[in-house]
Amino acid sequence: MALKYPKNPHFNRLMLRSPDCASWQEGCAHDPALLEWDGRYYAYSTDTFGAPSGYQIRVSDDLLHWKYLGAAFAVEGNAAKYKKGAGGKGAGNLQAAYDWCVTDRRKIPCGICTRTDGNFSLWAPHCVRGSDGKFWLYFCLTGYFGGSKSCIGLAKSDSPAGGFECEELLVQSPEGWRTPNAIDPQVLFAEGRMFLVYGSFGMGLFLIELDPETGLRKDGLTYADWETGKCGFADYYGVQLASGSLEGGAIRFHKDVPVLENGVWTKKNFYYLTCSYGSLSSSYNIRCGRSERPEGPYVDVNGNRLICSTDLGTGNKLLGSFRWEDAPVDFFCPGHNDLFVTEKGVRLVSYHCRTNFFIERGASISNNVHFLYLGQYAFNEAGWLVMNANRYAGEELQSVSEEELIGISDGKFEAVLFDQRFETVKAKRVLLKADGTVEGEYKGSWLLHDGYYLRMVLDGEEYLGVVMPAWLDHRGAAGLTVTALGSKSGAALHLNTVKRI
Repeated sequence: MALKYPKNPHFNRLMLRSPDCASWQEGCAHDPALLEWDGRYYAYSTDTFGAPSGYQIRVSDDLLHWKYLGAAFAVEGNAAKYKKGAGGKGAGNLQAAYDWCVTDRRKIPCGICTRTDGNFSLWAPHCVRGSDGKFWLYFCLTGYFGGSKSCIGLAKSDSPAGGFECEELLVQSPEGWRTPNAIDPQVLFAEGRMFLVYGSFGMGLFLIELDPETGLRKDGLTYADWETGKCGFADYYGVQLASGSLEGGAIRFHKDVPVLENGVWTKKNFYYLTCSYGSLSSSYNIRCGRSERPEGPYVDVNGNRLICSTDLGTGNKLLGSFRWEDAPVDFFCPGHNDLFVTEKGVRLVSYHCRTNFFIERGASISNNVHFLYLGQYAFNEAGWLVMNANRYAGEELQSVSEEELIGISDGKFEAVLFDQRFETVKAKRVLLKADGTVEGEYKGSWLLHDGYYLRMVLDGEEYLGVVMPAWLDHRGAAGLTVTALGSKSGAALHLNTVKRI
């Protein structure tokens, strides 16, 4: 059966910020998280300057093209209410969150997010369908950029388009770094249980269990319980999953993941944790670990727990800054992802990504515009998560023959190989030959087996991955892509080749 390649998705042209936020499409979508409901897809993202306050909501019919729908909270124009303590029902009911985070500019001179004039900006949301039929939006608010004066709460609505009203605060963190930073909430449903993963930099990522009937904390603890000594640190803040300069944790449970052990295929259950490492504007990259329990420990291919020191660390590196050969648009500082599986079973990583395209053409002096990207993910033969480095275009994971793999372009591929460094990786040329050898700027061997699994040895390192059809946007054509993971390095290898017409 012939391979099914994705057709030209005609992606929307990337654009800089304009005064009309409805025209932004995939632009200015910081920290995107996805929801599927009634045949449509919704993306929730961080408040962005120029759009109505209260989170942005985008909607899509195909996961390829997005349009602005509105704000999740009805907080626009309600600054006066919050300033005088009247930010209740009809205005998002976020007064408790505001009161916790409000910061005086005389104390912190810059980067204020929750201000004494009643204005504030919400960060990194996650929305799920609740057991009560409502839509549960987990939100976070912080006092100032780079601080931990923050809180996470649950808001509910009858519609995925809002308006959401806060029900209760779940986690609060004070100034300083003696406690986790209570931002970046992500919800996990698995095996009849519900969890919240959260945290950013400082002490890293934490996990608390929620009640799936209410969406609130299962233990019912409050910050007052922790502050007065009625409960311990771990009781209130939960289990530490990863530590250091990382954030944006997301966990997804996968049952019956195929794993090849000693030549025999078995099936295992894993929890996969992804998060972002390093500086937001220079070294951001997506890392991954896995565990057999939601509480961890989450480890990489070398058995190391996830930890980031400054910009470097452990954890499998799935994606960082890179550029395909001759591509006008680079992928810069990809991160803050969601792990999302559609009702039809398509596995996707949603994330934001910057580009230097506009700087290089003199159209901007900044790359501080975040675009909503999606990439399909799969599992290699060792059961590790790997992700397509090309934007999702409706491709399907399917069996590929050796003849199709090397015949598509006479074995000519461009390769992006990551390591621990955070500089932009540029593509190099390799040639996959019919005798199973690899020549070019990397040398070694390759083996395709069991439908779409690929083993490749390059310069002494073994990479395990999968082959899948893809839309190669920089080539304007369909083709094949390989996404693999180094068995020792834990760094991703990506290959692209174009389908001959």
